[in-house]
Amino acid sequence: MSAPAASASSPSAPQGPSAARPRMEWMDLLRGTAVLLVVVLHAASIPASTGDAIREWVLINRYVEPFRMPMLMLLSGMLLPTSLAKPTAQYLWGKVAGIVWPAAVWMVLYGVLVFRNGPGDPDYWLTGDYLWFLLALSACYLAAVLLRSVPAVGVAAAMLVVVTSVDVPAGLATKTLYYGAFFFLGAGLGHLVPRWITVRWPLVALLGVAAAVLSHLGLEDQRLRLGTLEAAGISALGLLVILWVAPRLPVGGAAQFLRWVGRSSIVVYVVHFPILVLLHRGLDRLGADPAWHVALTTAVGLALTVLMVRLRPRMPWLYLAPGAARIAGRLRARAEAREEAGTGADAGASTGAPTNADVRAAR
Repeated sequence: MSAPAASASSPSAPQGPSAARPRMEWMDLLRGTAVLLVVVLHAASIPASTGDAIREWVLINRYVEPFRMPMLMLLSGMLLPTSLAKPTAQYLWGKVAGIVWPAAVWMVLYGVLVFRNGPGDPDYWLTGDYLWFLLALSACYLAAVLLRSVPAVGVAAAMLVVVTSVDVPAGLATKTLYYGAFFFLGAGLGHLVPRWITVRWPLVALLGVAAAVLSHLGLEDQRLRLGTLEAAGISALGLLVILWVAPRLPVGGAAQFLRWVGRSSIVVYVVHFPILVLLHRGLDRLGADPAWHVALTTAVGLALTVLMVRLRPRMPWLYLAPGAARIAGRLRARAEAREEAGTGADAGASTGAPTNADVRAAR
């Protein structure tokens, strides 16, 4: 996608191909931030399952809940038009190789080595357990192909209406419909982001105050955090502010680290949960104080997860189907060959010259 290439204080709309790189960088920054917040969430919720909860940590996670997963879905959706421009076979293979494959690999690894007995339980596969986001994202990419002719904003609206007004079974179906609405919202309105980030700051400040107040009200009211039209509206307010702020952030230091994490967000997402579960089990056996339990689970869990990002080149098959690039190249070559054949046939028909099909028929 194209992006603003401007100063941190006053970004402007994209001006030419060179603007693409900064846009991708701030999207990586947001993706890295959001996926690390997922780690922080589970570093608190996993110890809480055995009573080792820290209320302040729980409240922080509730505060960012309306924005964390919607942001990840929105960013994926913003890249959808570029993905859909590829031949269908290449598009589908890319999603299978980069999303379905790591989801399947880590569901097996987690189910056998950590969760135990998971792969033998049909519900384990139907819910996706901690990897539900990848299953929901895969469903959205498939729906995008099937609904290619339907405006993405219309799909988003329909998903929100269904999930908030129809008795949808709780679990993966509900999450796919609710968070999928943000995916299609990003696909349908992502092209407006360069224009949005040029608006004056007072409007953004007003939206930011509203989002902060409403998010605070949602600390004790789940309906304002997830699964309702009100929650979706609060998320939208916060996302507008975040999208405006992100291109203005400094490019070095912590932002550089977050962009690096964002480029490997799939690694963070699939590895963090098993790491946190194992850390929790060890600290639980040691009888650690709840404060130390949560603090160590968070700090060590983040450190080990980042280490796995660093080790990604040594174990690429854990995150990408083997031979993915080779197969994608073949699919692309076949699509180009078919396109050239079709172009040749059209040119031959328009000039009256014999086409390859005519020659074969004459033989």
